[in-house]
Amino acid sequence: MNKKFYKYILITVLISTIIFFAYLINKLYTVTLEDAKKSHQMQQLQMAKVVAEGINYFMEHLVKDMILLTENSKIGDSKDLLLKDFIDHYKANLDKTIITSILISDSSSKIIYYTGKQPPEWVKNKLREMQTLFSARSFEGEFIASEILPDDFNSTNSERSFLIVLPIISAERNHFFKVKSFVGFLVNFDSLIEHFVLPLELSSNDFVWILDGNGRLIYHPKHEEMLFNSIYDEDKECLSCHKSFDNQKKMLDSTTPSFGEHWVIDDEPSKIFAYVPINIGNQKWFIAISTLLPDVTESLKNKFQLFFILGIVILLTFLSAIFLIYYLNLKRIKSEEIRKNLEKIREYQEQLNHSSRLASIGELVDSVAHEINTPIGIISAHADSILLQENNTSVHKEELEIIKKQTKRVSEYTKSLLNFSKRISFNPEKVDVVDLINESLYLLQPRFREKKIEIVKKIPGAGIEILGDRRQLEQVLINIFNNAIDSLIPNGKIIIEVKEKNILHSKFFHDQLTESVLISITDNGTGINKENIDKIFDPFYSTKEKNGTGLGLSITKSIIQRHKGKIEVTSDVGKGTTFNLIIQKNLN
Repeated sequence: MNKKFYKYILITVLISTIIFFAYLINKLYTVTLEDAKKSHQMQQLQMAKVVAEGINYFMEHLVKDMILLTENSKIGDSKDLLLKDFIDHYKANLDKTIITSILISDSSSKIIYYTGKQPPEWVKNKLREMQTLFSARSFEGEFIASEILPDDFNSTNSERSFLIVLPIISAERNHFFKVKSFVGFLVNFDSLIEHFVLPLELSSNDFVWILDGNGRLIYHPKHEEMLFNSIYDEDKECLSCHKSFDNQKKMLDSTTPSFGEHWVIDDEPSKIFAYVPINIGNQKWFIAISTLLPDVTESLKNKFQLFFILGIVILLTFLSAIFLIYYLNLKRIKSEEIRKNLEKIREYQEQLNHSSRLASIGELVDSVAHEINTPIGIISAHADSILLQENNTSVHKEELEIIKKQTKRVSEYTKSLLNFSKRISFNPEKVDVVDLINESLYLLQPRFREKKIEIVKKIPGAGIEILGDRRQLEQVLINIFNNAIDSLIPNGKIIIEVKEKNILHSKFFHDQLTESVLISITDNGTGINKENIDKIFDPFYSTKEKNGTGLGLSITKSIIQRHKGKIEVTSDVGKGTTFNLIIQKNLN
């Protein structure tokens, strides 16, 4: 991996981490906020249910007591004190009385008797409407309630009340029941609120508000000027604060307790609320408790701020770790590149030095080949001529044979110099590695038999081919085999192993895998000293006291490099030596 690749990885990781962190924080805050809202709305709902259950309980017992009173009392008798006792019974232990008046009306809506507070003027009209509802169908043990109205329409501080009417049914002949009069009682709505709503332990930003079934606001502690306005009217005064009344309208269609949220356009923030519907005879109320949303989220924000700071610390720690890893990898990449460049420079320097030596040797070979081969050829020719002239019993025959043998040796030495200088041609072709090894072993069979050397082959049957000069590769194997034979004592062993493998090497500053063949030749001979192992490929260096030119391994290395291969040697003194030849299958 190079620096550019790590840079892209770092940028990708940073962007992904920041996006994931932002998404996680937003998701966590959203979920936590919804949980906090839902939890608070559940508390609101429970408190609204307490109010609704209290009012329901009060109204149920009020109607039952009224029914019982009408059955046991002689209605209209001014001497009968039961009605007054009835009113006193429903005092709310406050300054005001919840039941302010009890009245009796005839079938024509005329009030024939009342006790307590004088009924407001609107009562008569409401009696007529409510008696009309009774006449439309038969009622027994049921009551009708009016809307909540101010006692005095001309006063802004007027108390609010609602009327409950119950028919007084008398039995006629043949058990036929007939409604002759009605009993009604006026309920003070303000006292009802004071008795059941105000005792709730609400926070300073929580408040109760009530809508009736027609959408009229019948109670609100903060906006009394909006009382008796309907959400269906949506006049300019209402819309100056509220964006819409969609949630309130949904509430009016509901028959079960639920939650809601409404928004304002003034300076007030959004609110959440929970509501409970309650039936008062034929009327329906919706008791709701609202809370400013920021008050619910304030404590959450404080807790979340701590969590956010902790998250930032974790994120910064994570990013610091990424930068540290990036920095360390960047240094490693730089050092790796420097190492590779130094290796290449060293390799190029070795090649340059080798080329310089070869150039020097090439010039030497030119002169040596001309200056030595010519007289050697003449000496050899004259020796042949003398041998032809002499008979087989000549006393000089042995000396002449020595002359021919030594001239041949000199000729072979100059030939080695020519091979080392690469003046011979390079003709690559497809070469079967197994055949090449077998042929080289065959040529050296006399030497193997002379020392009784055991050959162990760990090679496949056939099918491994490389592209190279067969004659030169054969020379490489013969040189290594000859060195192994020279280092072995009788009954020694040579192990030959061939494997196909992919070699990782650098090319144009990039690492790539190359198909190669590994030829491993191991002997159990005398081995090579550590101080000499780095010199064995130098020209003219030899560990052989006799018959050693010092060019065999140098020529071997030169041939392997010409084939774009590599030669490695490991050795232990007294245990043996291993030569590893790594040759590419192709010369690309």
